[in-house]
Amino acid sequence: MISAHTRRSIRELTRRKARSFLTVLTIAVAVAGIWLFAIPGNIDASLTERTLVDGMHTIRLAPAVADLPEQVVGELRTTANVAALDVRTLGRTQMRIGDRPQGVVLVGVSDFENQAVNIVSVVDGALPTAAGQLVTDFENARTGRYNGLVGDTVALQTNFGNWVTFDVTGQGGTVRYSSEVAEDAPFLYLRDADVQRVMGYSAPNSIDVIATDQSPAAVGAMVAQLRTTLATEVSDLAYWDVLEVWEEGTWPGSEDFENFVVLFYVIAAIALLAALILIYTTMNTVVREQTREIGMMKAVGGTRRRIGLGYLRTALMLGGIGTLVGIAIGIPLSNGLMSFMSEEFGGTSIGWRLSGIAMVLSLLVGLGGTALAAGPALRRASRITVREAIEDHGLVAGYGLSRLDRAVTRASFLSRTHQMGLRNLTRRAGRSLATALPIALAVGTMLAFAAVSITALDETEKSQNLEGGDIIVWNNGARGLDDRAVALIESVPGVEMAHHMIYSTVEFDGERNVWGLPAVSTYEHDVIDGRWFTEAEAEAGARVVVLGEATATLTDTPVGAVITVETRRGPVEMEVIGVDGQLVNDAQGMFTPYRTVLDYEGWTSGNTWVRTTEPDEAAVDAAASSIHRTLEANGYTIGSSLRYIGRNENAAENRLVVTVIMGMGLPIVAIGMIGLVNSMTSNILDRTREIGILRSIGARRRDLRSMFRAEGLVVAAAGWLLGIPIGYLLGRLIMWVLEHEFHAAFTYLFPVWPILVALIVTMLMTLLVLRLPLRKVIRMRPGDALRYE
Repeated sequence: MISAHTRRSIRELTRRKARSFLTVLTIAVAVAGIWLFAIPGNIDASLTERTLVDGMHTIRLAPAVADLPEQVVGELRTTANVAALDVRTLGRTQMRIGDRPQGVVLVGVSDFENQAVNIVSVVDGALPTAAGQLVTDFENARTGRYNGLVGDTVALQTNFGNWVTFDVTGQGGTVRYSSEVAEDAPFLYLRDADVQRVMGYSAPNSIDVIATDQSPAAVGAMVAQLRTTLATEVSDLAYWDVLEVWEEGTWPGSEDFENFVVLFYVIAAIALLAALILIYTTMNTVVREQTREIGMMKAVGGTRRRIGLGYLRTALMLGGIGTLVGIAIGIPLSNGLMSFMSEEFGGTSIGWRLSGIAMVLSLLVGLGGTALAAGPALRRASRITVREAIEDHGLVAGYGLSRLDRAVTRASFLSRTHQMGLRNLTRRAGRSLATALPIALAVGTMLAFAAVSITALDETEKSQNLEGGDIIVWNNGARGLDDRAVALIESVPGVEMAHHMIYSTVEFDGERNVWGLPAVSTYEHDVIDGRWFTEAEAEAGARVVVLGEATATLTDTPVGAVITVETRRGPVEMEVIGVDGQLVNDAQGMFTPYRTVLDYEGWTSGNTWVRTTEPDEAAVDAAASSIHRTLEANGYTIGSSLRYIGRNENAAENRLVVTVIMGMGLPIVAIGMIGLVNSMTSNILDRTREIGILRSIGARRRDLRSMFRAEGLVVAAAGWLLGIPIGYLLGRLIMWVLEHEFHAAFTYLFPVWPILVALIVTMLMTLLVLRLPLRKVIRMRPGDALRYE
């Protein structure tokens, strides 16, 4: 049986359906925002689990094509702290997509049926069972790198220049390599023997190891023992890549994700703050509206405790319904965003997850927050005397005493209906400010995100343009790209400049990318401390280096210091001569002369960067085709990458991320608009008798519509004005956090056009959301309004 008190609360909810609906919606949006807090933890937990399922390696040693007999591999597997060990072959070549060659990374697997480390699994099709078969990474299609399907045929270029074909038997991947597709190239998984056949290798070149104890000391001791065993068994040991280490609890993309996560917390915190403010004002209005009823209940013997419990019961009902709706919205919202972010940062999709913490917080905010929000208003109402409560009609006795009230009354340029609308704002200044504040937070949040997004896109575009090259040409044969090859490239019509360039990787307080360049190149450096290397140093292969700003900051390395970097062929000392302020490689790269890299790597040649006379895609395509024909006619076997393809992909990904960031601000905008509807609906209910009086003395429907519309638009405009400084400061705060995370300086942009767009959007949305309460005004009959209690 339902008690009389419960029936009264239910009747209270159903009697004012519009008010109940808006209150529930407010609470639901607040609760849904709570689930944003669940996203970082869920992604981290899911991808950490994925690394365990896939058996992602703890360390990777990359000997330069070491012939390792099975007994040596067995000896490596018995090394202390080795939980699992696999050898495989990695290579980079070209695949043909239509008429265009495309760089591709090949990952060899010794035995697809018995994998222990970096386990390749399929989501469609089957694993290779014979020579000439491969699996394409499922991220290839998602990122647009390669849209191959099961049953397709792939042509790969061998080290000797000819092409061999493979059949696609499946789509799948492993978290370690799937994560690199978006930033690098398509990944294909083949049998070890097939990779060696394509690349011309005689043996595997990668040893992937999972450690039992993943503490730094234990891993370091294991690496030392593995290297000792390899040095004993392999003569003239050299490494084609530096040691790769993954600490426990990290996964590919985890560092970038941690930099991005701060935005989630900022968004969630703002949404929660706006929702709590709105819940407070809503519950305050609910109780305020029923002041007269409270007085009547007191008159017939109702105690403060009984009245308080009755309204608390009503508030908890509203909170309970809103909490359930909010959870129903929050779970798919958080999982949708989680799926997107896991694909962007981890290169893999993850299933749906629930968060116990988010569930508990939802209950605390939805139920506890609603009850607490109703408390102050109920306490004020319960202290009103019976006479004051019964005589209350929502009038403010002090109206007209303030300067603002008098200014509105004297504003002769306003129509009478507009004056009356503004009059209501000034006589209820507290409610008006409480309504404008969520709108201000919404506008400020959108302006801040717009500024941050514009700044990020501008920095990304500048970084890509600063690199300068339109085409990268790399050697794909026994003959290297020597000075004659560079001269031939520069003779091609449409080529403005060509020069040697090489990428390298070293260990210096973490893995660092090194750019080997001539003294003058297409890269537009910005030395903020020290200097760039000279022509003489470049020709001599001097051991000098310019650090990226973040690298210098993270390693606390000043100009003039001599550092030791771990290369593939051993430690090398280099003098730091400068710090570069550009944001390429997130400012964590290193720059050194081209010949210096050749020297410490033991290589004879590298790649070539090409700048075309015209940057448009057609001109770049034509120049690339001419370069291929010219070099191949002169005995060179080459591959190439068109930089605009990567730029377009990065731009598309950045736009998508920006869209998601802006989309995540929509709940905050929704909260602001709900607050406006709630306030206007409350205002209409609170002034029902006043509306009846106005209708009785001749006010037309359009007069009432004009009055309330003016009131709503002024509140929205006030929220927009307050939102401008909030947006600027919030954007500054986010950029400060990002600068702290990336250890680099950004040029903060806060243009005028988003402010104007925000004004237009705010006004349009205000007019849209006012339609519901305005319909109630114009449909109200004078007699019903005068009799309303």
